[in-house]
Parts: sequence; structure tokens; C-alpha cells
Amino acid sequence: MVLGGSWAKMMQTNLIMAVLFTAFAASAAQKSAWDHPPKAKIAGLEHRTFRSASMLTDVGYNICFPPEYAREPQRRFPVIYYLHGYEGHESSFLDYANFWRASLVRTGPALLVFVNGGETSFFSDAPDGSVMGETVVKELVQHIDAQFRTRAEPRFRSLHGYSMGGFGALKLAFQQPDIFGSVVAYGATLSDAKDFQKNLGKVYKQMFGTAERFDANNPLVLAERNAQQVRGHVAIQIIVGTKDEFLNANRDLRDRLNAQKIAHDYFEVPGVKHAKEALYERSAARAFEFSAKAFATTNSAQGREGAKAR
Repeated sequence: MVLGGSWAKMMQTNLIMAVLFTAFAASAAQKSAWDHPPKAKIAGLEHRTFRSASMLTDVGYNICFPPEYAREPQRRFPVIYYLHGYEGHESSFLDYANFWRASLVRTGPALLVFVNGGETSFFSDAPDGSVMGETVVKELVQHIDAQFRTRAEPRFRSLHGYSMGGFGALKLAFQQPDIFGSVVAYGATLSDAKDFQKNLGKVYKQMFGTAERFDANNPLVLAERNAQQVRGHVAIQIIVGTKDEFLNANRDLRDRLNAQKIAHDYFEVPGVKHAKEALYERSAARAFEFSAKAFATTNSAQGREGAKAR
């Protein structure tokens, strides 16, 4: 009886340990997915976290401060939020800070925040709540305004995003003109629900599930559905390479904006494929100048359509 009792107790202990290990592994995986500090220290950039109420975990972000932030302690600053591409995170492409830094003399100071919106979320909220990419961005905006000296008005917030981040930046700006006053989308991965499901079936199933829910997040649809809210309230810049596989979809968005008489800045970068480095080399300076113009004007929806990169 003693042996049997000891054996049962040992088995019970092993079971508890297995449950705890499984919970720890799940927690570690969740932490890994939402917090990615840079591998090396970068001058002028700080990695921090905030507690996400929607994801019940700490979410990482990187923030860059212009020199004026330390020199002028009474001054408040606009903010540019950078949304990463597919399978990315807040530390995926910190070289974008180099383009931001090079632009400061021409554009004036602004904070730059690198967002973690979930690796494949398309900056949307999953129906089952498993990934809350859209809500995490909104939570981050609230956190940034609470922690730093920002100008907490829509026209002083600009979204920049590449690929999946371009999709997310356009979607968030079209959905939330009461939060974001301008948007720059590089090589946005735009499509209809059918093509998205065909090419990214698992992501479609998790993040959208139905064509109706996909359309509720699709910038191509939102440009028409929310035209009245967007027109005159959001400054829009669309940048795409002439060899990008999403070129035609970006042209479709341009045509839809034209049809809705929504002012925007659209241009194509000759010879460039779906590659952020080449796009940024040729057009990031123009993008930062575009956001600066939006920060400086009372009507943030100024833009010019049809121009091509030189």
C-alpha cells in the first residue's frame, strides 16, 4: 500500500510538472511572439514594452527620439508609427530609422515608433481574439501618448508601413481617421478576399474567416465604404515599384480614390520589385516630407495624385 501510494503520488507530481511545463512553454512562445528586443544596441533608439489588455502580455516596441526631445523639455512632438511586413515584428527593419534621421533637418522633429502588431495579423483582430493586431496598435497609441510628450491629435499621428504593414497602415487610417491623420503605404499587399484566401489560406482562416470580415478590413473596400470619413481628413501617400507583384492592386486603389474624389499622393518607383530596401532608398525622404506636411497643415488631407518618382 505504501509503494502504491508513493507511485500514485509520483505520477500526480509528474502530471502537475507536465502541465506547468506546457503552460510555461506556451507563455514563452507568447512572449517570443510579442516582444523582440533588437539584437544590438542602436544609438538613439530605445526598446520598451507595454502591457496589452487585449493580448494579456507585454508587447515590445522601439522608439526613436529627435535631438530636440531632450533639449526642449516643454515641447511636444508628432509621432510616426512604422508597421512591419509579413512575419515581422518591432525589430524587423530598424534601418528605417536611418532614413528618418536623415530627414529630420528638412522635415522637423518627430518621434518614430516601431510597432509589433503580430507576425501575420495584417493588423487586424482575429474573430476568436487569439491575435488582436488592430487593437494592439490602438493600445500602443494610448501608451505612447501617456508616456511621452506627444501632440495627441489625429493630424499629429502618421502611419508608415511596408507590404503587410502597408495594408495595415491604409486599413487603420481608413477605419480610424479620428486617430490617424496621415498614412504612407509602401508596396501594400492588396487583394480581394478570394485571392487572399487562395494565397494565404491559414492566415485568412485565423484572421478573417469570411469574405465579409475580410472586406471590413480591406483598404480597397474601405476606400469606398468610408470615403466620406476619409475625404478631407486623412493625407494619403501610396508608393509602389513598377515591378512589384502588387502594382495592379495599388493602381486599383488609386483609381478608387480618384473615383471617390479623395486627395492622395500616388507614385511608382521605376524598376523596383517588392523590396523595402529599394523602395526606401528611392522614396523614404519623400514619405517623411509628406508626413511633415500633414503635421504642419490644418487640413491634413492635402496631397497630389499622379506624380511619379524621379
